[in-house]
Amino acid sequence: MFCPVARLVPGVALGIFFALLPLQRAGAVDEAIRGFVSVEPFEIRLEALVRVEPFREAWRMESETLGPIEQQAVLENLKTLFESGVNVKVPGAAPLYNERIVRFIVPDMEKGFVADERDAIPLSEALVGLTFSAEARGISEMELEWLWFAPGQERLVVEIASRGKPSARALTPTENKTVWKQSGETALPALQDIPGLETRETRPLRHLIYLAFAMVLYAGVVVVQRKTKSPAWVGWLIVGGVVAAFLSLKVRVREVVVPGGAAVEDIVYALLRNTYHAFDFRDEAAIYDTLEASVTGPLLEEVYLEMRESLELESSGGPRVRVYEIALRECKETGSGGLARGQFRTRVEWVTIGEVTHWGHTHERTNRYEAEMTVSAADDTWRISALDLLNEERVQKISRREAAPES
Repeated sequence: MFCPVARLVPGVALGIFFALLPLQRAGAVDEAIRGFVSVEPFEIRLEALVRVEPFREAWRMESETLGPIEQQAVLENLKTLFESGVNVKVPGAAPLYNERIVRFIVPDMEKGFVADERDAIPLSEALVGLTFSAEARGISEMELEWLWFAPGQERLVVEIASRGKPSARALTPTENKTVWKQSGETALPALQDIPGLETRETRPLRHLIYLAFAMVLYAGVVVVQRKTKSPAWVGWLIVGGVVAAFLSLKVRVREVVVPGGAAVEDIVYALLRNTYHAFDFRDEAAIYDTLEASVTGPLLEEVYLEMRESLELESSGGPRVRVYEIALRECKETGSGGLARGQFRTRVEWVTIGEVTHWGHTHERTNRYEAEMTVSAADDTWRISALDLLNEERVQKISRREAAPES
């Protein structure tokens, strides 16, 4: 078959080869076990990459391939060893892992690692990724004890990632403890203040004053013309005029002033920021409650489900990307046709930037959105009540920020 690369100038072909070589090495896993700890504002993740082949003799694996039954047995063994052989201590209560994911994976230059779905996996290629997640708030220090080593493994590297470049620690079976402390203060994400509702007082029945004047004037004309022979309904006409005048002056209603210009941008940005902030939490009840402060009506459940899925690193429920920056590029009013009082509609374009570190690879995700958004006054604040997504573009970069182990 014709190969396009063969037509390249030899020097160019070699250049491409050596450019791809670091990427291939970045995906490779040389150690039998490599550990990772990710510390986030509301979560701590304990992870490991494990090559199965070093366990061949200990687990008496005679075949060169792992079928479905053998694969399941390997996953169960590794899950038990990981859970019992790695201890994390943080101030306060010990982490309680509410999510445990153990699966066979393969290196991928675009995504870091992806699920290995082969029915028969060669033992020499068998690689397992483990992820244990626990809800935790504002961890600034921890103690790690790693008791689990592969047969013959004398050195195990653990990477700890929080903010910026990760730090790496080399552990051994005799020196298997390390202490980590956050540099600087741990700043927890906070809700953005939403500009308050501006209201004004109106008199919706003010035009009744003209009707009242007409009724009294007409009654007066009839009385002047007929005098004592005036019909009985003239009195009722005067009473009706007085009542209409009273209502026009006394009935007052407070209504929400629909904002415009820069005020719309401030409201929309705060609502978007708080919507994404809800997913910084890991407790589902906290996510839903925080989201409810920015989204209302039937849209609430829809946004909850769609955003949760879009922020997960893997379709089967991997770590969740944390959005740390939102840029509002356009916020254009689109008219008030068909809207109720206390609502406004705007065409919005925004960009989100987020990242998550998973098995030593930092996934940086940038999304651009265009949408028609309806914002409504509800419970004395502004909330998103309708969202029609017009366009979405996603860009994802993978980087390997490996640090040399501390001596």
